[in-house]
Amino acid sequence: MFRTTRAIEGHVPGDDMLNQTSKRRRVLSRLLSLAGVAVAALMLLTFARAPVAQEGAVSASSLAASLSTRLDALDPQVRYLKDRKDIFDVLKRYTRGADRHDKDLVRGAFWPEATISFGTQMTRDQYADWEENELAGYAAHQHHITGQTIDIDGDTAHVESYVVYFLVPRDRGADTVGAATLGKANTKEKTRLGSGRYIERWERRNGDWKILVREYVEDLALLGDTVDLCTSGGCLGSWDKNDLSYARPLQYQTAEQRKARGDANKEPHNPQGKGR
Repeated sequence: MFRTTRAIEGHVPGDDMLNQTSKRRRVLSRLLSLAGVAVAALMLLTFARAPVAQEGAVSASSLAASLSTRLDALDPQVRYLKDRKDIFDVLKRYTRGADRHDKDLVRGAFWPEATISFGTQMTRDQYADWEENELAGYAAHQHHITGQTIDIDGDTAHVESYVVYFLVPRDRGADTVGAATLGKANTKEKTRLGSGRYIERWERRNGDWKILVREYVEDLALLGDTVDLCTSGGCLGSWDKNDLSYARPLQYQTAEQRKARGDANKEPHNPQGKGR
């Protein structure tokens, strides 16, 4: 700024006082001009900020409306995913109940008036008793839910679930009378690996999904060699609530504790005792 002022004012020899006075006036004039520009800029900024704030408010309102619309559209999708998970969880509890011989878990998957058919129609309680008796005739067994199709319409769902199962033949001659336990495998017979489908109608009541109608469809079966795992001390599981899966909280099992669990299965029991 001062370099530009010197270039304009020049120099008048012999009149230093006048020169200094003129210089001060020009500097003051320039400062006043700059101050005016600053004030004008401040005023423009002040006036300009009001529309910006208004536009910001409009944008926030639009964003909130858009978000609400998206949430409304998302809600049924989240509801559907939760329903699918709830149904799957009930089925997993059911298969756990079947494999642990926990009839409370089995019954808990069905409404009291449910009908179940594996060829013969049964009530819920009849089915729970029949299934336990059937499975107690094997040395070991497992059921696994795999692929699943779920068609939900309000509080009704039609569900098709693939199930893969393993049934190990039992040597009933090794049994003693008592509550059903894992048994001695009959290595002279074949282990059955099969797959079928639970085709079901479910209902939701008070937020809970349960099975109202079940039809079982067998699709295939394979036979394989049988290995006697349990009476050799290799099985750590049990068909009651002593199974590790019920432990709360689960604790580390020492080698001695694991051996004790295995040894407990060396003496199999069956409600009917020895059999063929």
